[in-house]
Amino acid sequence: MEAGVMTAAERHSCKHICPLIDYGSKKPDYVFVVMPLLGKDVHKLQREQINRRFSLSTSILVAMQTLAAIEELHRCGFISRDIKPGNFAIGRNEDHQHRTIFLLDFGLAKRYSDMEGKHLPSRGEVGWRGTTRYGSLKAHQRLDLGRRDDLESWFYLLVEITSGALPWRRVNERSIVQASKLMARQEGRAQFLHDCPRQYDDLLTIIDALVFQDEPQYELIHAILNDIREENGIDALSRFDWEEEDSSPHFNAAESTSVDTFSLIDEPDMFNG
Repeated sequence: MEAGVMTAAERHSCKHICPLIDYGSKKPDYVFVVMPLLGKDVHKLQREQINRRFSLSTSILVAMQTLAAIEELHRCGFISRDIKPGNFAIGRNEDHQHRTIFLLDFGLAKRYSDMEGKHLPSRGEVGWRGTTRYGSLKAHQRLDLGRRDDLESWFYLLVEITSGALPWRRVNERSIVQASKLMARQEGRAQFLHDCPRQYDDLLTIIDALVFQDEPQYELIHAILNDIREENGIDALSRFDWEEEDSSPHFNAAESTSVDTFSLIDEPDMFNG
């Protein structure tokens, strides 16, 4: 699946999907995918910041690029089903891509449309897909996932990088995480979004209104992010928080994101299928 996603991304000239160098197999059970060496992932970059959070400037710029990556993936006919900070990484200084964020790890990706672009019908109840912290409410219900679910996971990413943490960050029990996500839409909504721009409330409303086969309103979401950027005087070319320390051309391979096989399984609650 990973090679299929990246091959489609190459055909669509996607800017924010990790490129494919090569792929192949050695029967009966060895399959490999070769991708370029990237820089640190967004999760690691966030953890290295003061208070483990980004500035609003960096949060919005990261939000715009990660949303663009998800939109590109959807244009290729695929959904990720595992959107999270650890699956986005920056390019390398050596490749002059240190300001570009790439989406990677498509081990849980799935086609949502056929080759003619027609949306596939829901399969109803299926097993768990994704990572508990960022999984959508539909994922908690074990329902088939669509484009809206990638955006819901992206919204949790957005709140996390902006505020520093999600309310359920220390909870492992899925049912409790699900209850926390529901509470974040009801009596706990103000607390959930208290460290975020007021427009985040609008973003959550827009995403929650989507149903399985809906095409997300990418342009509207981009426009809201751009409104936040302009309202707060954020330049589109502002430095990312990590560039202050990492703007030199020197590169530490030990801190990079390198993927040369099938997807990285770095969470205990992911399931492929």
